[in-house]
Amino acid sequence: MAVKILPTSQIRDRISAVLDELNRTGEPIFVTRFSRPEAVLLSIDRYNAMMDLLEDLEDERDSELGRRIEEARASYHQGSSITLKEITDKAASGRQRP
Repeated sequence: MAVKILPTSQIRDRISAVLDELNRTGEPIFVTRFSRPEAVLLSIDRYNAMMDLLEDLEDERDSELGRRIEEARASYHQGSSITLKEITDKAASGRQRP
């Protein structure tokens, strides 16, 4: 797959053809201004797929975080938790050299 890079002037002059290409290929088009990357154009289908994936990853992360919080609460209520001082002392002792 070749990367498509277009300057803003070409996008401006051929926006309809650029959009047609986006929809036909589904590949992103990188937009430059004064030879510097400024933006990426995506087809709406590609954008929606990326957003769906991002939402799924966020949901997964939130689920994992929720599970870990529940485990920590249960541990606390069972009296098997440790204090912040114990954690920092353990971390500090791990950094000390013999």
